[in-house]
Amino acid sequence: MKKIVLASVALVVLVAVWIALFVTFRSTEQVLFPGGSYQVYPVTDSTVGGFSTVELSQSDSMISARVNIRSGMAYPYAGMGVNLLSVNNRPASVFFDFSDYDSLVIDAETNRMRKIGVKILNDDPVYSQKNDYRSYRPMVSQAQVRKNGVAVSMLDFKVPEWWLAMQGLEKDDGLRYMNRGMLFEITNGEGTMLGIPDEITVRSIKLWGENRTFKALMYVALVLIFAVYGGAIALAVRGSERFVKSRKKKLEDLKARMATAAKLLKESDRSVAEIAIAVGAESPSSFERDFARIYGVKPLDYKKGK
Repeated sequence: MKKIVLASVALVVLVAVWIALFVTFRSTEQVLFPGGSYQVYPVTDSTVGGFSTVELSQSDSMISARVNIRSGMAYPYAGMGVNLLSVNNRPASVFFDFSDYDSLVIDAETNRMRKIGVKILNDDPVYSQKNDYRSYRPMVSQAQVRKNGVAVSMLDFKVPEWWLAMQGLEKDDGLRYMNRGMLFEITNGEGTMLGIPDEITVRSIKLWGENRTFKALMYVALVLIFAVYGGAIALAVRGSERFVKSRKKKLEDLKARMATAAKLLKESDRSVAEIAIAVGAESPSSFERDFARIYGVKPLDYKKGK
C-alpha cells in the first residue's frame, strides 16, 4: 500500500511538471523586428519596371515607410523589407524556415490605406536565380489593418498569377518552398490611391507556431510516465499479494504448530521449554508469545486449564 501511495505521489508530481513544461514550450516564437538581428531595406516596384517611391526611416523600436504609389507593372507597390539571410548584417548560410510557423502578427498602422500587402520571397530550386529578385518565388497575402495589429495565417499566402505567368506556368503548381525563405516584405495593400502619399508604421513583426517536435516528444513522455506508473502499481500489487500470501501461510503454519503444542500440553508431562523445542520455536519466550497469540493464554495457564 505504501508503494502504491508513493507511486501515485510521484505520478502527480511528474504530471504537474509535464503540464508546466508543455504550457511553457508548446509554441515557438520568432521576432523579426525589433531586435536588430535582421537588415531592414526599402522596397519599391522599380525592380519590375514600376515608379513607386519610398522614404524609409528606422529606430530601435519602429520602422516607418513613407510611400507614394505610382503606376507600374503588375500592381504598383512600395514599403519595407527584412533580409532573412542576414543576422546582425552578416550573411547567413541557411534559408529561413517559415514552415515551422502557423501565423504572423504585425503591429502596424497606416494613414489612409486599409490593407497592407505581406510578401514572403522564397528560393525556388528551379526558377530562382542568384541576386535576381524577380525570380524568387513570392508568397503574398493581403491583410486588414486593425487597431490591435495585423494577423496573417500562413495558409493565406498564395503565389500570385503574374509570377506564374512570368515563369511560363499556366496554373499554380502547388509548390511553396516555405522552408527556403529569403526576404520578408510589407507594402501597400490593394486599392491604395495612386499619387497620394501614405505611410506604413511597423513596431513589431512576430511569427508564431506550434512547437510540433517538442509536443510530439512531450506526448511520448506522457505515455511513458503512465506506462511506468502502471508498471509500478502492478509490481506493488503483485508484491502486496505475495506478502499477504506469505503472511497467511506463516499464520497457518503457526496455528498448526501451536495446535501440536496444545495437544502436548494437555496430553504429556513435558515442560513448556521441551514443548517449545518440539514445535520448532526459537525460544521459550517466543513460544509463549506465539501460543498466546493463537489461544489467548500462556502455555502454562493452558496446561493448567485456566
